Amino acid sequence: MAKKPKKCITHKKAIKLQDKYAKTIEKTLKKEFGKEFASQFWWSLEELEEYIAYFKQEAKDKGYKDLGLRFSLGRYNDDDKEGNISGFIMPTGVKDVPTVAKSAKAAEPEMIEGVDSYNDSSMGWPPN
Repeated sequence: MAKKPKKCITHKKAIKLQDKYAKTIEKTLKKEFGKEFASQFWWSLEELEEYIAYFKQEAKDKGYKDLGLRFSLGRYNDDDKEGNISGFIMPTGVKDVPTVAKSAKAAEPEMIEGVDSYNDSSMGWPPN
């Protein structure tokens, strides 16, 4: 049986966070732009596993370690996908440098150029 990760939150907490977002950010966006935007993004587990396998191999080939995923928001141009918001995943990592060149300070993860980000999720439309 898999052990539950420490950073999990309850379903109740997730709904509370989502509701707070809807009542503040979504409301402000609608007022500012006069329309509703996508507020949820979904990928299948299979899609994510496929992307993670690709990303891990590409990052390893480019000399990165301490890999991570940064979930970001962007916005399409008005003539593309109705100018909607997009959720996408950007690969991050720490460049593996020789021991002699390492500083005493821990390196911060950076975006990995040359490894494509992941996009085109199914979007959830407010209000849900």
